[in-house]
Amino acid sequence: MGRGPVECEPETGKLLRRIRGTALWKKCLGRSAGFLCHFAGGRSMKVLIVDDEMYMVDYIRKLIDWESYGFDTVLTAKGGSLARDLLLEHEPELLITDIRMPRVSGLDLSQMTAENNGRTKVIIISGYSDFTYARQALRYGVSEYLVKPVLKQDLAEAVERLVPEMTAEEVQKEGEEGSFKKTDTIAYIKKYIRENYGRDLSLDVLGEAAHLHPAYLSRVFKEATQENLSGYITSVRMEKAAQLLEETDLRIHEVMKQVGYQKSQHFAKLFREKFGVTPTEYRQGLRGFGGEGKC
Repeated sequence: MGRGPVECEPETGKLLRRIRGTALWKKCLGRSAGFLCHFAGGRSMKVLIVDDEMYMVDYIRKLIDWESYGFDTVLTAKGGSLARDLLLEHEPELLITDIRMPRVSGLDLSQMTAENNGRTKVIIISGYSDFTYARQALRYGVSEYLVKPVLKQDLAEAVERLVPEMTAEEVQKEGEEGSFKKTDTIAYIKKYIRENYGRDLSLDVLGEAAHLHPAYLSRVFKEATQENLSGYITSVRMEKAAQLLEETDLRIHEVMKQVGYQKSQHFAKLFREKFGVTPTEYRQGLRGFGGEGKC
């Protein structure tokens, strides 16, 4: 790969040979050989498969060769209640869950992973190509949304998209160990943004809040999260705007101002980039599913 020799453990070599030539292998070629060795041998990834029908759990478990994607542990749960306990105990890298289950739904599990560690990737499986469910899933950071019947190719492609992200995040996490001050700063800034999304969130303001030089804060945030501060702020504001459109009767220009924007054209552009529709279309979609609201 043009990066110099890299030594791997024997078991690592076996797994690298197993994935060689697959779509996952091609995705990994863009990274260093050290990254591949870390992915194949240094990691112990877990996947949790959840459905209220056990036959569906078994179907997903057998649909692809999980070990070839780096998952040496496949956890299963019949229903969301058991899955909730397994999530807390094992903190799997990947959660695959049906969206509709009694008591604890797939959306409940998705929300829990987002609030607890934020590192678990989520693939939602639904029997419905439903705007309402897809919209809620997006708010909880769900990575993929598959509609039943789940085909082998669709599941494989979804996993192939997510594995490099999971591995990159783990490498990043290991690099951050021992740097608790930076981690605490990022957590504080994220909390500050979530609580003050409607106010001025310029770099100068955030730097003052964190007692850091604005340029340094921007760089640290990007290094820790792989996301620009401005992108994170926009994401928080758009998610809050969607929530206000769903849960209140505020007019769209009122929602816009509440989440920190003054120009309707700019607000609509950012909203479309996030959700694929304008605020007006979003609210009309809610009406189509029995919601109400003012445009």
